[in-house]
Amino acid sequence: MKRARMRRANGNYMRYIVDACNLMFASSKLEETLENHGFQSARAMLVGMLERFVRAEGLEQATAVFDGSEKGAHRPRRAIEACGKVQLIYANPRSDADRAIIEMVEDAQRPGEITVVTSDKFIIKHIRGASAHHVNCRDFLRQMGRANRKAADPLRGEDPRKFMSGSMTQNEVDYWMEIFEIKE
Repeated sequence: MKRARMRRANGNYMRYIVDACNLMFASSKLEETLENHGFQSARAMLVGMLERFVRAEGLEQATAVFDGSEKGAHRPRRAIEACGKVQLIYANPRSDADRAIIEMVEDAQRPGEITVVTSDKFIIKHIRGASAHHVNCRDFLRQMGRANRKAADPLRGEDPRKFMSGSMTQNEVDYWMEIFEIKE
């Protein structure tokens, strides 16, 4: 079974679809950036946050869905950012991100393996009907924070020497020297 289709032991589903604007307004930091520096800066910050979360959780990718606008009609509907870990999708200008998210879930082969990040009751109602999962934006922001803290300190403050069982054998040293092509 492919990694993207597996359920992780900690209960996280491997595919995340994020209601991007809904998440922006749930975060005081993102909302403040939006007000003071504009959409491009807030979007860049959101993409960075999602990219760190995806890497920390060992996920393949997250998809952030934004409302499209008539002004942004020249934009491609799909664009990959942040080293391919975060996919940005701009909804059709004649529709909205809510409908785009619902369609993505309903059109998925396995909607039960998708977690949608939103606090929008309209979206939640529809994705539950398709058997997808959801996490509200505030809970997801806390989840991202925990994942990023864990990734920053995987030993949780423990002394790394505690986990060392001793020195390497000569065979292990020779093996690693060969792997790294180190000549004596």
